[in-house]
Parts: sequence; structure tokens; C-alpha cells
Amino acid sequence: MPPERSCLDLLDPTRRAVLVTLRRLDAAEVEELAAHAFLSIGAARQHLQWLEAQGFIAHEPVRHGPGRPRHRYYVTPAGEALFPRLDTDALLGLIDAIEQEPPEVRERILGRIVQATIERYRPTFERRGRDAPLAGVVATLEDLGFLPEVERRTGETALVLHHCPVAEAARGYPLLCELERRCLAAAFEGGAIERTESRPGGAPRCTYLLSPGDG
Repeated sequence: MPPERSCLDLLDPTRRAVLVTLRRLDAAEVEELAAHAFLSIGAARQHLQWLEAQGFIAHEPVRHGPGRPRHRYYVTPAGEALFPRLDTDALLGLIDAIEQEPPEVRERILGRIVQATIERYRPTFERRGRDAPLAGVVATLEDLGFLPEVERRTGETALVLHHCPVAEAARGYPLLCELERRCLAAAFEGGAIERTESRPGGAPRCTYLLSPGDG
């Protein structure tokens, strides 16, 4: 089920880029945002002021020693509502029905859902990833509105999802997060994957640590 058309498409392209960049950063001061969005500080400040006037972002003071506090900007719930979201009514009905089944039946159903999901998107991530499975998965997640990012850390690789089209539903149905984890593991052909952060769990993003061979 693809996400609904994003309301971000209705924004001016530069303002959309600013909002997406800020969502990827979780929160940022104007200088950091400007650098990541390839804008001058003055231009970034103007777009931030417009987005804040619309209620899509807000700011909080942050101090760096003596003097006037600086501002750190972040995306508000109204701003997050502009990002892609799934129509979850039918999906939640399905998840609720699955949860009522005995464990062995539930496992069979989940396995079939994962298999069907992988088969649906396999041409995309194979075409766009070629010999690098991670690149193909990231491209597919980008198309689905997850705002993925790969972080290379010492001895490990992290896949960060800055947005989730089903985040609100997942807070009440953890099975959605489990399906996501299983689909990612299947996309990497059974590679080890560990979720270390979860938006439904209160974190600002979802983060998965991948086994060394998954990059």
C-alpha cells in the first residue's frame, strides 16, 4: 500500500527542502540547517520564519555560553502531518484480525505478508541497488516516504528512518514495527538487523543496526 500523496508537494521547493532537511536533522540551529540545505544563512532564516508563521516548525532557546540565547528549530506535529502517511483504517483492521489468531497461525500470516512485500518491491531495490542491497533498500524507502539515511559508524552501519508513514498507528499496534523489521531483514536476505530506536517508543527516529555484510 503506497503512501498518500504528500502535502509537501504543495510547498515552494526550497521551503519543502528546508522542512525535509530539518526533519532529517531532528532539530537544528539556522547555521547547521543552512549548510545542509545549501542555502545562505539569511535565506534559511527567511524560510524558517515563513514555516514557523504557518505553524509547521517551532523553535526553542539554546545557550552557548554568555550572551543572548540562540534558537534551535524543530518540526511541529502540524509540520509532520505534511509528510506522507498511509490510510491506516484497512491496515489496522488487518493487524487487529492477525493479532486475534493463535501464535502459529499469526506467524504464517506474517511470513506471507513479508514475502509478498519483498516480492512487490524487489524489482525496485534490485534495479536501484545492483550489487549493494543497502542502496536499493534505501532508495525504496525514500520512495515510500521514510526519509532514510545511512550512518557509517565505527564497526557498524546504521539505517536511520527519519519519518514513518504509519507512526501514529504503530503506537497502538507494535506488530507494525515488527513487520517493518522482518521486511528489512528479508530485504537483506536474512542478515542480522537490530532496532535500537523507535519513534512509537518515544525516540525522534527509528534506527536499525545492520550486520557488517549488509552494506
